Amino acid sequence: MKILYLIFLINFVTFGNELPNSLIVPGGVIELYVKSSSKPKAFHNKKELMVLKSSTKNRYRVIAGVKLDFDVDNKYEIVLKYDGKSYKKNVQIKSYDYKKQYIKLKTSKHVNLSSKNLSRYQKERKKSLNALGLFSEKKFDTLNMMMPLHVELKDDFGKRRYFNNQPRKPHSGVDLAAKSGTKIYAPLSAKVVISEEFFFNGNTIYLDHGLGLVTVYAHLSKLNVKNGDMVKKGDVIGLVGKTGRVTGSHLHWGVALNGSMVNPKLFFPIIQTKK
Repeated sequence: MKILYLIFLINFVTFGNELPNSLIVPGGVIELYVKSSSKPKAFHNKKELMVLKSSTKNRYRVIAGVKLDFDVDNKYEIVLKYDGKSYKKNVQIKSYDYKKQYIKLKTSKHVNLSSKNLSRYQKERKKSLNALGLFSEKKFDTLNMMMPLHVELKDDFGKRRYFNNQPRKPHSGVDLAAKSGTKIYAPLSAKVVISEEFFFNGNTIYLDHGLGLVTVYAHLSKLNVKNGDMVKKGDVIGLVGKTGRVTGSHLHWGVALNGSMVNPKLFFPIIQTKK
């Protein structure tokens, strides 16, 4: 009877309409509500998704990120597992036309890579993808984030970038303008999984908050933490700088869910209005 009960409720789960000021688009976030007598597990492309207990009895929230390069001709499939059984739910992802951005760099070092720098980038990319794909135990008490900088949250996520008129990957985070030396704060409790210099990102920190939530901080002038450190919400993790591929001082901040880079500006109202 419990299995039939779950199937009935899944059929009435809604997507998107509980996400304020948002669309389910590439780079977006999906919230799925499931009512069951025990905590379900959820997966997309065999990657485990965040599942949280809601304030309502026997109600759970599945929170999933959609990759920026997701093919909108396909549906986003979520697999729910409960009592040894699997159930599938498909979500239609809408297309979205992100703006273009043209950036002029003084040199071509970060545009036309030498064989040495290309090899370095490939190694760093593998390390980065491993960090972004982490799924560990929850390290936060609440998903109400604080801003890593006390500045306005810009909306330049997803822009199709051209460096010296050459197309490159879309912007997978947001750029927060600030002077070099400005303190950067951990938005939630986390474990530091990477704290080192990267070719493109300069001095970079990856924080693992647990349950597939990972945040990234790039172009720092100083790293205040090291690999393996545990940080609390509000701890200073580093200072703003202009290292790596930049045109000026700022913080590049990225937020990933289940290995998918999502728009931080979209993430904030979702998390802060649902407990």
